[in-house]
Amino acid sequence: MFNPIQPKPDFPKLEEEILKFWEDNQIFQKSLEQTKQGKPYTFYDGPPFATGLPHYGSILPSVVKDAIPRYQTMQGRFVRRRWGWDCHGLPIEEIVERELKISGKKQIEQLGIKKFNETCRSMVLMYVAEWRKTIRRIARWVEFDNSYKTMDRDYMESVWWAFKQVYEQGLIYEGRKVLLYCPRCETPVSNFEVAMDNSYRDVTEEAVTVKFAIRNPKFVNTFILAWTTTPWTLPGNVALAVGKDIDYVKVKMNQEVYLLAKDRVNDLMKLHPDSRFSILDFPFKGSELVGLSYEPLFDVPAVHSDKSYKVYAADFVNIEDGTGVVHTAVVYGEDDYNLGLKEGLPVVPLLDEKGIFNDNAPSLIRGQYFKAAEKTIKKDLEARGLMFAKQQHQHSYPHCWRCGTALFYNAIPAWFVNVQKVKPDLLRTNEAQMNWYPDHLKHGRYQKSVEAAPDWNISRNRYWGNPIPVWKCEVGHVNVVGSIKDLGLNRNTFYFVRHGQSTKNTLRVSSTKLETDKYPLTDKGFENAEKVTQGLKDRGGVDLIFSSDFLRTKSTAEIIGKHLGAPVMTDARLREYDTGIYDNRPVSEFYDYIAHHDIWKEAPEGGETLTQVQQRMVAFVNEINQKYEGKRIVVVGHGDPLWVLLEHYGSEQENPNNHTDKIYEIDVSILDLHRPYIDEVVIKCKECGQPAHRISEIFDSWFEAGSMPFAEYHYPFAQGEIFKSRFPGQFVVEYLPQTRAWFYVMHVMAQILFNSAPFENILTTGTILAEDGAKMSKSKRNYPDPWLMIEKYGVDALRFYLMNSPVMQAEDLNFSERELGIIYRKNILILWNVFNYFVTYANEAGWEPEKNFKFQISNFKSVLDLWIVAKTQELVNEVTDQLDGYNTVKATRAIENYINELSTWYLRRSRGRKDAHFFGTLRHALLTLAKVIAPTMPYLGELIYQNLNRRLEVPSVHLAKWPEQLELTPDQTAVLNQMQMVRDLVEQGHSLRKAANIKLRQPLNSFGYSGKQLAQEFEEILADELNVKAVKAGDKLEFDLNITSELKQEGLAAELTRAVQEMRKKLGFKVGQPVTLSYNTDDSDLAAAMELIDTKKKYISKMVKESGGTEIDVDGKKISLKLE
Repeated sequence: MFNPIQPKPDFPKLEEEILKFWEDNQIFQKSLEQTKQGKPYTFYDGPPFATGLPHYGSILPSVVKDAIPRYQTMQGRFVRRRWGWDCHGLPIEEIVERELKISGKKQIEQLGIKKFNETCRSMVLMYVAEWRKTIRRIARWVEFDNSYKTMDRDYMESVWWAFKQVYEQGLIYEGRKVLLYCPRCETPVSNFEVAMDNSYRDVTEEAVTVKFAIRNPKFVNTFILAWTTTPWTLPGNVALAVGKDIDYVKVKMNQEVYLLAKDRVNDLMKLHPDSRFSILDFPFKGSELVGLSYEPLFDVPAVHSDKSYKVYAADFVNIEDGTGVVHTAVVYGEDDYNLGLKEGLPVVPLLDEKGIFNDNAPSLIRGQYFKAAEKTIKKDLEARGLMFAKQQHQHSYPHCWRCGTALFYNAIPAWFVNVQKVKPDLLRTNEAQMNWYPDHLKHGRYQKSVEAAPDWNISRNRYWGNPIPVWKCEVGHVNVVGSIKDLGLNRNTFYFVRHGQSTKNTLRVSSTKLETDKYPLTDKGFENAEKVTQGLKDRGGVDLIFSSDFLRTKSTAEIIGKHLGAPVMTDARLREYDTGIYDNRPVSEFYDYIAHHDIWKEAPEGGETLTQVQQRMVAFVNEINQKYEGKRIVVVGHGDPLWVLLEHYGSEQENPNNHTDKIYEIDVSILDLHRPYIDEVVIKCKECGQPAHRISEIFDSWFEAGSMPFAEYHYPFAQGEIFKSRFPGQFVVEYLPQTRAWFYVMHVMAQILFNSAPFENILTTGTILAEDGAKMSKSKRNYPDPWLMIEKYGVDALRFYLMNSPVMQAEDLNFSERELGIIYRKNILILWNVFNYFVTYANEAGWEPEKNFKFQISNFKSVLDLWIVAKTQELVNEVTDQLDGYNTVKATRAIENYINELSTWYLRRSRGRKDAHFFGTLRHALLTLAKVIAPTMPYLGELIYQNLNRRLEVPSVHLAKWPEQLELTPDQTAVLNQMQMVRDLVEQGHSLRKAANIKLRQPLNSFGYSGKQLAQEFEEILADELNVKAVKAGDKLEFDLNITSELKQEGLAAELTRAVQEMRKKLGFKVGQPVTLSYNTDDSDLAAAMELIDTKKKYISKMVKESGGTEIDVDGKKISLKLE
């Protein structure tokens, strides 16, 4: 017997049950274990910030990051799935500033970098629980507990290594460039950061055309006109730029003469419709204007020089808008800056780090914010007669990707990666090694973005981030550090060891207070201690041993000391984590407590917090490390205290709670690589021997993100061979803007460090928008909550909807609950109905696969069975091809089509069958389908598989092998072709019936069809589908439309049968339950039709002609029916 199922399922509840099954039986872990010898398949998981809640934009890539690895795992590949957290940068700094009620670098430094960064660390993982809940519920399998964090010391050290490697290749330089700058965050912003997330916004602002008076007796009352959309830059003007080959003219208007480009005259003069103007003389080239001097708009002594306030030629000048003359403020534009360097113009910023006009600025705007000062500037120019025109102008303006503040270009010193030198290699590996989905991105968006990429600014003038490992002496010599060891601060070597197994471990009891300590080592515990001792001996022995004063730790330490000849000392700071009232009680009770409390911050009654444990462990290590030098020190402790110590040092080694015979070697020379601790480290300059201090900048967090493929392994300091075996990755997926961000920076880093692309296959999604096409907004509530959708339709429907949509082809998706509902009904519910039909009738027939059936195609007699088996293999072949090609849209649409055909053709045509071949064939189809849908609909696939596959050894569909791709046999191809011909003819026949206004329930004598003659079995299906007595091949597609009285009676009988079935359903009779049918009619045709039903009655135990019942109309004739 198969497990009975509910006809109307509660999918969210069923999914929760499957989740529990997976977790209780460790199915994910088993899938990794059984494939660990398989060929590695590496996919890169872009680490999210845990400072925001999951949303559709994070659910979408997570769904794909689960589906493709599930598929590859079923193919036998070993797919390591490790979660990661992006921890550094402006996102967390901005949150912390709000939390601490401070703003800006000045207040941060007044507070103290130490406190600010400690707050950043404490808040960086604030939403981990919500992320875990979401990722778990959407059925994404991932190693959450073993996640890497970009703030971990091991990760940070790998980034240092990468920086030094790039530097030593001559690809890092310090320079001054014009960069987009955020005055709120007081740091430059990368060009690709601004390119993401719609950071450019269309704004309408007042552009101005201003008059620059020429200093020349030959040009009396003559002005050069220049146009700008940023009036705040006018006080910094030092030059005007013209195109040397552009035609310029003199225009007279209102007693003044203006110089401007000839092609811009008409547009400019329209701004003064009431004034008359005339063009003087013939046009002349811009080269004739070069060298002219003009009066400055404002008196700014700081920018005075013999080269200031003159006209220069420049290639960037055009006549598309403005006047054909560009006002140049060297500091505030890339073209301006390059012209200034070329001509030797003064480079003097008038804004401070917060965008406030500084002491070099004119007094009328000094102390004002740059955007706010525009009003003052324009008013002053108007008052002095230097404003030619003002007009509203819409343009796209960059804003900070984190805080939304309007950016400005600023010439500031920074550190750069020289991308120009590696561009040819980037383009080469993109062409040869990278497959893009959709493929137009390869030579389109991505290639073009690489071709246009400027050098990469990798420094930020901020606090919470990975410090750039550059130390400079007073002379200015650069010392680049590539590892903690390079700092030369190691004093001692520390080995941390957990005690061997004790009876408290076997009894599963908490033993956390010294006064109740009574648990000695077990025999296995002594073996653990012996193994650790040998490991320490192989490392060269030890000098000192420190131990917790618990029995099990002292015993372990004494065994090590006895064999290695080292003294043993105890220290109370190394004791077990004190769980208070849970001491000496089953560990399960404390686990229940943990489930509902944050044990880092909350102490159990009579106990301590993990933070307190960490503090005492760190204090011990600090003290011992300062007391001794050049010693090999063993620390024997307990699982949780050692674990939180490893967390403090940023070590990514495995949790000591899982091992009693493992040695943990940790470099404790630097507790924290973050500021301000690293800033306190002074090293000796390698060139001159003088003290060298670290520069203040930290890394752009994208430099860390680009290091992810190797840094998560702590390469090259650890796991070198493992990393090499898994690089480059086979797969990465994120949304479209990441082509210019994460994908790009990973490519740059991998190209420089490993001369390779970092990944082989890049799947790019579009953006999920609200149903009306607007950006999803929490404040506007213009989209349905994803949790409500999950609770209503289940996760599988949401996953299938997303993977079936254009968003998987880098197009935007307007999220629609209506469309999600259609996916749910057309796929989830229809498949469930097929599944329910099989279970119901197989149980009713007592059919069991092991007893009644051997699946062997050669024994098949029904062409329907042969057809669905061929269709099933066709599905396997198609979905395999599409998932190999990362095309989830075509894969899910093939599944969608198959479900429809399984239900509306195979099952509908097989209703009433109870033979072994039918049940065996349908079970084969459902089991195969369960495997095929496992990557996209993991819950439903599991539900079907477990019910229909009860006696097999493989407990989960996700541990099963993917169905094999097989070429269809000629016979199978013939069956598919003939059945397709039948279905095409059925569709054409229905159209003919509709045109003739004859219902399908009305039988007809014959149907003629053109083309190759069908085999008899297929003609029988065609006749049944078209409700005709016979079909015949010929030259014409047509019905015999002559309806005899006998055919008419059959048609009425069909209508009556349908009416009876509807009454059965309405009255709640069960499937197959016999009923008594009473009827009464005065119509002879209906009476004859009822006699036909009597001869073919099914589930009608008795038919009685009597009055009463419900009167219904059948083709204008009346009859009363009653069911009992």
